[in-house]
Amino acid sequence: MNEIYVTVNGNVVGDPQVRATRAGVPFVTFRLASNVRRLNRETGEYVDAEANFVSVSAFRSLGINLANSIKKGDPLVVYGRLRVNQWDNGERSGTSVEVEAYSAGFDLTRGEASFEKVARPQLRSAGQLGDPAVQEAREQVEGLAGTGGGDHVPEGGGHGQTDGVDPVGGLEMPEPVGA
Repeated sequence: MNEIYVTVNGNVVGDPQVRATRAGVPFVTFRLASNVRRLNRETGEYVDAEANFVSVSAFRSLGINLANSIKKGDPLVVYGRLRVNQWDNGERSGTSVEVEAYSAGFDLTRGEASFEKVARPQLRSAGQLGDPAVQEAREQVEGLAGTGGGDHVPEGGGHGQTDGVDPVGGLEMPEPVGA
């Protein structure tokens, strides 16, 4: 079956939420509101149409960089894989629209931004992955990798990774705390 890839322009609705998968892979989720402005031919003025809300998730280094860079209200352009889900909880039913982001950036038609290259993405804000215990575990794993202590593979096999390094972002993945 074919997958659908989309580009969504919009504003971040709330601050990003940082999480980790059971295998210790970091990711961030947030919602994006996309509005369309249309010209009202009768009045000659632009009016806002209804907003479309999209849930966005970004994994590994993209997720960490987004968590360190965006906040509520920021204008973004997100490119990724579209997923439309039907849900029913017995009382209500509906449809949710989700995008798994492959790339994202600020919408520069609405302002200026600067770019800061990072060698290894790390969370700056508080959150599960910003927790000192998680960071300490990461440092221990990195110390073992640097001394020839063997390859590190995240719990769950690392989805085809054999060296514990994210092939897209180059981020070394820590072993989950308590594993």
